[in-house]
Amino acid sequence: MDKIAPQAKHALSLRLSLSILAFTVIIFMIPIGIIFARTRHFVRQAATEQATQTLNNTAQGIMGLMGQVEVATDNSDWLVLRKLQPDSIMSFSRWILALNPDLDGCSISFEPNYFPDQGKYFSVYSSNENGHIETEQEGSSEYDYFMMTWSQEPIRRGKACWVDPFHDYTPGTSYDMMIASYCKPLIDTNGRTIGVISTDLSQRRLSQILLKENR
Repeated sequence: MDKIAPQAKHALSLRLSLSILAFTVIIFMIPIGIIFARTRHFVRQAATEQATQTLNNTAQGIMGLMGQVEVATDNSDWLVLRKLQPDSIMSFSRWILALNPDLDGCSISFEPNYFPDQGKYFSVYSSNENGHIETEQEGSSEYDYFMMTWSQEPIRRGKACWVDPFHDYTPGTSYDMMIASYCKPLIDTNGRTIGVISTDLSQRRLSQILLKENR
């Protein structure tokens, strides 16, 4: 019996030590688990709030840019209608972009044969490439702008509107970015639709501005 007693005591001591260790681990794991759960909740909440704020900032930025495009167009059509001359129209197209550097392009197009001396097509397009504005006359059988959505849709609706983003094409150029256009019919004093004025905002320009605002 004397030989067995030390072994029994050792086994009992080992079991007791293991029990105390297990209890201690449990005691420590409970607050650690609580802390982990609460930390995860706070991190998730903070991430959600940050994402929501970023989304709100982005939405506000987009709405602000769209508003800028609309104002630029709505405040310019009267000037075009006031002086319906080819040379003046080319100047107006450039002037609109010079006053609104965030815009990519401005097109002022007229119905077939509106200016007989210019032939069937007369459309002026100005583009803004990093602050450099170029203006050209466009329209031909190869580029029949009368068939373009940005030309047809505002005339069909009889009012200003945004058209679905599209890949524009002008002979001799290549566009790898989508363009969103705000288009407004040009209506003369007799109530006759004579053309369309549209301003463009490209996907590239929109991305650059939004990235700058969300830094």
